[in-house]
This record gives sequence, structure tokens and C-alpha cells, in this order.
Amino acid sequence: MKPYKLSLPLNQTNCVLFNSPHSGSVYTNKFMQLTDLSLSTLRSSEDLFVDELFSPVVDLGSPMLSAKFPRSFIDLNRDCEELDPLLIDDVTAYKDTLKVSAGLGVIPRVVADQTPIYKHRLSIDDATERLQDIYFPYHEKLKSLINQTEASFKKVILLDCHSMPMSSVNLSRKKDPVEVVLGDCFGRSCEHEIVLELKNLLIEVGFKVSLNNPFSGGFITKNYASPINNIHVVQIEILRSIYSDEKQQLKNSEFSKTQKKVIDAIKEFIKRFAD
Repeated sequence: MKPYKLSLPLNQTNCVLFNSPHSGSVYTNKFMQLTDLSLSTLRSSEDLFVDELFSPVVDLGSPMLSAKFPRSFIDLNRDCEELDPLLIDDVTAYKDTLKVSAGLGVIPRVVADQTPIYKHRLSIDDATERLQDIYFPYHEKLKSLINQTEASFKKVILLDCHSMPMSSVNLSRKKDPVEVVLGDCFGRSCEHEIVLELKNLLIEVGFKVSLNNPFSGGFITKNYASPINNIHVVQIEILRSIYSDEKQQLKNSEFSKTQKKVIDAIKEFIKRFAD
């Protein structure tokens, strides 16, 4: 099984690509045997329904890549060298980042609430297998989409799509929480005109939008962006509770309304940056 789902329009008509690396929900029996956690606890790390939320973009002429396997199994928005020595045996070389220290490396040690995932440590062979079978093929496909789009349109705008739990929103703003956070690595991953246009369009359809706070962009945003070469990346975080019941892990009655607002903004954005 391919580690990704690639949804392609009949004809790609614009330079805007969509990526959802954390919405995968294929939990294999092999994975479940390695943990004592319930499926619902593991799913707390998922970007619930984000791939479905953005899926209509394909009808607007844009490709969309999304993960099949869950973030708790392998995190595609990390460097492949962010291996956790507290989880994986015989790790000799790794990047000791803040994410790794927090148990959130490329193969996470914990789920969203810091609960340990595994009953036992993993072997380096287990880690290598996941990288070879899932991580590298996914990123190769993402690279090829970027290269093909750049060749056709001389420009790429990659929108990296995520969701954020209510717990990530500043407590002081819970009465009026930010609903969408756009991350451009504080201006390093995207021309300001592009992210500002996206922000304004999302505000116009009714979202409360923040830029780079509390999320400024992850590995994909930083790694694939090259504004000097006309390759722009923006991370989009949508507040999970506005379209789903976080505890029940089900879409709520506002899903269709939220999706329409998102797509209305994206449709106008694509019109303005179509070539």
C-alpha cells in the first residue's frame, strides 16, 4: 500500500498545491500490538478530517497529497534524522531538537497529551523500515509535485494543512479564540503579499486569523520553501473544535459550513495567484 493518497484534478490549472501530512488514520494490527493505548488516545495526535476538509480543492484545479498512516506512527512533518534515543535502540546519529526532547520526533514517543505510546523500546530496524516504507516515498512524491508545478507555472505555492486542538489556543483567548493560524516562518517561507492575501481572504469569510502565533511553521514549511526561487510555503492550522467534536473524534454539525468557508477563501486565493 502506498503511504499517501494523491488526489489529482483532471487538469492542474494553477500553481497552488495542498498537503495534509497529519490526517492519516490507517492503524495497522502490528502497530496496535506495540502499544497499550486505545485507538481514541492514539488518534488524539491526528489532524482530524483535515484531508476531507480541504478535499474540494481538487475541483479547483489543484493537486492534494495526504498521509495514510497516522502521525503517532510516523511524523512526516519532521526531519528524518529527528530520531529519539529514548525510544529507539542503537541510534548513533540524530538531531537533538526540542521536538525530539519532547518525545515528538519523526517516530513519536508520546501522543498529544504526553502519554507514552509504546510498551517497549523500538529497534533501529523498526525505525529504518518506517522511514524507507513511508517517510521517504511520501517526501519524494511531495518533491515531484513541487518540481512538476514549478516546471509548468514557474511558481509554487504549497499550503501545508493542519488542525490545532483547543488546548493549543492561548487560555486568555478561549472566549474568542483564534480559529486559523497561518505560519510563514516569520516571513522566511513565503512572500508577504501571498500570506497577507490568504489571511485577508480567510478573515473575509468569517475566520479569526493569526499569523505565526502560536505556530510559525514546521519542517515541511521550512524545508521546501525557497521564495528566492518562487517556491512559497504557508502552514495552515485550523481550530479542530469548529468543525469536529474533539473528544468523540467525529465531525460536528458545523463541518460543512466550515468547509465551505475554507473553500470559498481558497477559491478566491487561487484566482489571484493562478499563474
